Amino acid sequence: MINLKEIINEIPQKPGVYLFKKDDNVLYVGKAYNLKNRLSSYLNEKNNPKVLEMLQKANNLDYIVTDNEKSALLLELSLIKKYDPPYNVRLKGQPYPYIAITKEQVPRIEITRNNSDQNKIYFGPFLNPSFVRNLLSITREIFKIRNCHLKLPSNKIHKVCIEYHIGRCLGPCAKLVSLDNYQKSVNMAIELLKGNTYSVEKYLREEIDKAVSELKFEKAIKLRDALRSVLEIGSSSGVWIDGSEDRDFIGYSKANDYYSISKIIWRNGRIVGKEDYIITDSINEPIEEFLLRHYESAFLNIRAIVIDWDFSEDFINDFKNLIKFRIDKEIEIRKPKIDEMKIYKIAIENAEENLKKFINDISKKGEHPGIEELKKILRLEKLERIEAIDISHYYGEGKVGSVVVFINGKPNKKEYRRYKIKTIEDSKIDDYKAIEEVLRRRIRRLIDENKELPDLILIDGGIGQLKRAIKVIREFKLNIKAIGLAKRNEEIILDNGKILSLPIYSFSLRLLQYIRNEAHRFALIYQRTLREPKIKSSILDTIPGLSNKKKLELLRYFGSIEKIRKADIEELKKVPGIGEKLARRIYLYFRS
Repeated sequence: MINLKEIINEIPQKPGVYLFKKDDNVLYVGKAYNLKNRLSSYLNEKNNPKVLEMLQKANNLDYIVTDNEKSALLLELSLIKKYDPPYNVRLKGQPYPYIAITKEQVPRIEITRNNSDQNKIYFGPFLNPSFVRNLLSITREIFKIRNCHLKLPSNKIHKVCIEYHIGRCLGPCAKLVSLDNYQKSVNMAIELLKGNTYSVEKYLREEIDKAVSELKFEKAIKLRDALRSVLEIGSSSGVWIDGSEDRDFIGYSKANDYYSISKIIWRNGRIVGKEDYIITDSINEPIEEFLLRHYESAFLNIRAIVIDWDFSEDFINDFKNLIKFRIDKEIEIRKPKIDEMKIYKIAIENAEENLKKFINDISKKGEHPGIEELKKILRLEKLERIEAIDISHYYGEGKVGSVVVFINGKPNKKEYRRYKIKTIEDSKIDDYKAIEEVLRRRIRRLIDENKELPDLILIDGGIGQLKRAIKVIREFKLNIKAIGLAKRNEEIILDNGKILSLPIYSFSLRLLQYIRNEAHRFALIYQRTLREPKIKSSILDTIPGLSNKKKLELLRYFGSIEKIRKADIEELKKVPGIGEKLARRIYLYFRS
């Protein structure tokens, strides 16, 4: 049985499709607008015997992140059709419609529910039949492409039909347009249907201006309506690609010595699957080495491999030779085109999610992957225990400090400690002195109780705060490494004063940021806990209708009672939860 509780923490809060599996067999395919929330709901499922039975059988869960809800629905339908899972209801009724343009010498345009004809270019599918009818109508009004079934070109000159007279056809049957000009119009329509609307928008705006200058207002209104439809197409969330070309989209993400690779499998105009891989860095280019090894045995009935990578000449030659040896035909390997970017972004996003999952998995098995990297950077033989210190106060009041403890890169909340600052007067701010006090009290307690000392102390701050921490460590004549992490540029301050900048994808930087943020969170919670009773007993208590939450919001926004007293109604209304009526009441209260 699958352990959903463990898996849920790794699931992103993004739209996508999930697959419950038993070994390699798909039991159920579902879509979600928020994968984490949807899968969490299965934990509370108690009354549906079918769901409970499926969860009992499942021993694996896979998911594919999509760019939006519509893509999730289309992918779900595609995967259900591909796998026919036993726990999915079989979809009845007709499939969703497409717009198709034929590959004839004089192409025609039509709506169809069949996307298997290799002599047509397909766009869609569309979930809303009325939208696709309107889209076809707009496309024909702008580009005037025929929809008849005449075999063209023909030696015979046909008589034009009503479609020509109402401005929805260029009349190629009557040879009223050259084949070159007709094809240009078809090419523009294809660009529109792919979602490349910029040139079409530009053309329509120019035509609107021209119609207005010629006082042809009725034509201008039609063009304006056409432009609105084009803009709607441009912002549409669907994926617009010529479905006749099967291809693989290779997305990747890197962190330290690891590459995550996601292959999005595009067949017959839609996503039909995903494959995930983790590879380690190597002397050779890892992406190039992966592709050579993968396509040495992978399915090769494709026309293109799409990846945003600058390949070496040696790789291109090796890859061509490999493909020729296997299938004796060429497969294009190239960067994504404009109309392929939506699918390629899905590949990238899935690679990033796969990398996060991998990092979480290896973290659970032992120490965090950033530990080994930190040991090398800081030249430490041992790095099991990291303690971080943060100071928090509210404009000098309620000063507190926190210490959080991480063992092998994981928080040990039982050992978290918090401190009221005793050596600094209220309303005075001295973070340097506060750091000294907290660290001094912390080390003295560990020594007195004969407890383990940290291997590394992390200070939330810059060189000033770090110097005070080092001073305390020397007082106790200890050999403990201390570093600072400055929020401004996320730079690491070393104990010799040098500044170290790590790449944003570095495991060690992410670990330090996590520890620093946890220390800050823990201190802030304590500081707010101490401050709340004071707020409850403040002058704001005497204002009717002002809850404790709204008092906190007022003080957070203005910083002091005096500033609240001086604020006008408009300023008071800017505070979350303070409406017109309450703002007026507060304003009048301080002026009564």
